[in-house]
Amino acid sequence: MNALSDLSLENDWMYSIQMNRWFLKPIGVWPLSLSVTTFGKLNSIILALISSFLIGFLLVPCALCTLLDKTGDLDTKVKMIGPLSFCMMSTFKYYILASRGGKISECIESMRSDWAKTRSAGYEEDREIIIDCARVGRSIAIICAGFMYSGGCFYTAVMPLYSKRTEIIDNETVRSQTFPIYRRLLDPRTTPSVEIVQFMQCLAAFVMYSVTVGSCSLAAVFVMHACGQFRILVMKLQRLVDGATGKNRVRTYEHRLGDIVEHHLQILRFISRVEDLLNEICLVEVVGCTMNICFLGYYLLTEWEQSEAIGTLTYCLFFISLTFNIFILCYIGEILSEQCQNVGLSACMIDWYRFREKKALGLILIVAISNSSTKLTAGKLVELSLSNFCSVSSLGKMLKTFFIKWQYLPSKERKIHLLKI
Repeated sequence: MNALSDLSLENDWMYSIQMNRWFLKPIGVWPLSLSVTTFGKLNSIILALISSFLIGFLLVPCALCTLLDKTGDLDTKVKMIGPLSFCMMSTFKYYILASRGGKISECIESMRSDWAKTRSAGYEEDREIIIDCARVGRSIAIICAGFMYSGGCFYTAVMPLYSKRTEIIDNETVRSQTFPIYRRLLDPRTTPSVEIVQFMQCLAAFVMYSVTVGSCSLAAVFVMHACGQFRILVMKLQRLVDGATGKNRVRTYEHRLGDIVEHHLQILRFISRVEDLLNEICLVEVVGCTMNICFLGYYLLTEWEQSEAIGTLTYCLFFISLTFNIFILCYIGEILSEQCQNVGLSACMIDWYRFREKKALGLILIVAISNSSTKLTAGKLVELSLSNFCSVSSLGKMLKTFFIKWQYLPSKERKIHLLKI
C-alpha cells in the first residue's frame, strides 16, 4: 500500500513539473542535483556546452553585423536590432538559469515536500486544489510554448524559404539568412555554406526559444503552486473553529493555529526564493519584450506594405507571443498578490467570535503578515501586476507610433527624429 502511495505521489509531483523538464532539460539548464544517474548529469553538462556554443554562434556574428557593418542603410540597421536584442535577452536569461540551478532545485524540492504533506493530511479537497493549480500552470506553459515555437518555426525555417529578399551571387540566386551574419567573419552565401549556417541558426534559435519558454514556465508553475498553497491555507483557517477530521487530526486550537502559522511562513519563504530566482529574468523579459514589441510593430507594417504574407504572419505570431509573455508575468504576479491578501480576509471572515477568551487575538498576526507579504517584481524595481502591464502596453504603443511615423520620413530627417526620442 505504501509503494502504491509513493508511486501516486511521484506521479502527482511529476505532473506539476513535467513541462519544466521538457523545456529546460534539452538545453542543459535542468538542475544537476535532480539528475539521479551520473550519465544524466554528464548529459546535462554536454547539452549546456552545446547550447552555449549555439547561442554564441548566433549572437557574435549578429552583433558584429549590426554594430560594424556599414554597407546597409538605416532601414536595414533597424531590421537587425530586433534579432540582436532577442539574442541578448536569451543570453542573459540562459546565464541566469544556468547559474541558479541550486535555487531551482530548492524550489522544486519544496514543491515535492508540499505535495507529500498534502497527501498525508488526508483532505481530498486540498489535493484537488493543488492539482487544479498545477493544471493551470501547465496550461500557461503550453500556451506560451505554442506561440513562441510556432512564431519561431515560421521565422527560422519557413520565412527564409519564401522570402522575396534574395541576392544574386555569380548569376545564382541566394536566399537571405534568418539572422544577420558579419560576412568578414563568415560568408555563408554559397552552397553548402548557406545550408549549414541555416541549419545551425535553426538549432540556435530553438535553444533561445526554449530559454524564453522555460523561464516563463518556471514562473507560472512556481507561482501557481504558491497560489494553491494559499488556497489550502484558507481551507485550514475555515477548519480552525470546528477542528480537523483528516488522517492527522490536530485536536487542540493551539496546535491547529500553530500549523496554520507554520504553513503560512513556509509559503512566504517559498515565494521569497522564487522572487530571488526570477526577478532578474522578469526584468530582462519585461524590458526586452517591450522594446521588441515596438520593433515587431514596425516590421509587421513593413511586411504588410511589401505584401509578404509569410513575413506578416510570422511577425504577428511573435508580436502575440511577446505580449503574452509580459501579460502572463504580470497576471501571475497579480494572482499571487490577491491570494496573499485573501488569507488575511479569510482570517477576518471565519467565526472567530466563537473562540473562548482571547484566542481570536492569534489571528491578528496572520492578518498583518498577509497585508505585507512578498510580491513578484522585475529586478526589484517594478511590481508585476496588471496595472503595470497596462503601463508597459502604453509605453509600447508610444514607441510603436514613433517607429511608424519614422518609417515615412525622408532619410535625411530620420536621424533628427530618432534623436528626439
